[in-house]
Amino acid sequence: MADSFKTGDVVKLKSGGPNMTINDHAASGMYLCNWFNREGDIWTPQHAAFKPDQLIAVDRSQ
Repeated sequence: MADSFKTGDVVKLKSGGPNMTINDHAASGMYLCNWFNREGDIWTPQHAAFKPDQLIAVDRSQ
């Protein structure tokens, strides 16, 4: 599944961390992901690119 993520898929790092949304797939093979950090009532948008082998799909049915 690692190479079949598409825009809008919810993923997280295999090592843990917040749920992230796939925003784009770069020609380099990296996936651009977006998520929010929360401090009190303030939500701050974040983004970073990850290799497909670093990501796993989040089971949204739970």
